[in-house]
Amino acid sequence: MYRRVALGVLFACLLVLVPSASAAGWQPVATGLTNIVQPALLRTAAGTELVAWNTPNGSLRLLRNGTSETLLSGLPFVGKPALVQQPNGALQLYVPAEGNGLDGVVRLSSTDDGATWAAPVQTASHDLADVGSAAVRPDGTPLFTQSGTGFVNVFQGLNGQTVTNVFPACCGYAESVSVDSANVARVAFWSNATAAPNRFVVVTLGGKRTTYGTQTAPRDDRVPLVSSGTTTFMLWADGYPTATSLSLQRLPGSSVRLDRGSFSGGDPHMALALEPDGRLWALWTKGGRLKAARSRTNGANFGATVSVPDPSGSTAYQLEALARPGSVDAFLNTGSTISRVRLLPGLTVHATRKVATVLDDHFPVKGATLKAGGRTLHTNGKGQAKIRKLKKHTLVRVRASGYTPTSFRVP
Repeated sequence: MYRRVALGVLFACLLVLVPSASAAGWQPVATGLTNIVQPALLRTAAGTELVAWNTPNGSLRLLRNGTSETLLSGLPFVGKPALVQQPNGALQLYVPAEGNGLDGVVRLSSTDDGATWAAPVQTASHDLADVGSAAVRPDGTPLFTQSGTGFVNVFQGLNGQTVTNVFPACCGYAESVSVDSANVARVAFWSNATAAPNRFVVVTLGGKRTTYGTQTAPRDDRVPLVSSGTTTFMLWADGYPTATSLSLQRLPGSSVRLDRGSFSGGDPHMALALEPDGRLWALWTKGGRLKAARSRTNGANFGATVSVPDPSGSTAYQLEALARPGSVDAFLNTGSTISRVRLLPGLTVHATRKVATVLDDHFPVKGATLKAGGRTLHTNGKGQAKIRKLKKHTLVRVRASGYTPTSFRVP
């Protein structure tokens, strides 16, 4: 995360979730799963929130605005799905399935915002590998991906009529595809191939391949990749045998360090999500906690990091996220259960002996409430409140509507 602390300025944050954001804590979405299940998430243009996942008993489940239904059932195999929405509003769900005449990736479609779904249609892919991700070109053409021994395939067309193997080396894993507003399509994945040993890889369809990292721990959960306007964002971690840093990569552009220090186990599990206006959320796991930070500057900088403990007694395996205006929901697979929790953006406080400035990723927060020593102060249009009458080292608690509370001590 980007932070700037001027000489003589005290900056301190207490990261706590506001009651409205997490009073209920983690809530289970699905149970009886395995630790490799990673849900597909989509917030439609109409604001409908969809969560799709496969089950060990050959089913495909969908949660629509909190109501659950079964789209496929009783099959020998159903793999990981991916969801996209075309510009005309149609929803497409791609999922590998076998049985009852299905053999490979099939497509289920909805034209009523996910209320009903047409029967599955066979696509050009007869491979049962998980659908890593899906995206849509500006003209409405869908793309979906699969990977395996000697291939990271990108299928294009409503039924995947055109296929491109962007990485014939062995092997690429956990791929994502994203298309920006200039119609540039990119695929990101983790590689242990000789061509890119222990690296994160980004391939531009019809263009070049770029690698990131020096030596990274193996990754089997999806590499986060999203696009906003003409910029695409990727999260990647560096360090071996466990990660030592986490960065957001802007494509094109530079990277921003979000976290550093010792990670353990499979951390960081990572996710990216975009609010409808393009504000970017980055989420990751570290040391038994879920962390998140939001950018209002197209990934150039981030606001304060907020965090919550992982569900009690659990281990993090897969992480996804779904953003809405002003908040983000994290979906965490803890081995047998997918649970969700809502997070609000963090507040950054810069304090001198006379003035405290409350910011949201460099933007002033007007109307924030500061309480200390029996006094209540409010920030002005510049995000500032005068604190010169407060005693040194007094703890000041800061709140603002729509934000996670924080605190600082008077310099």
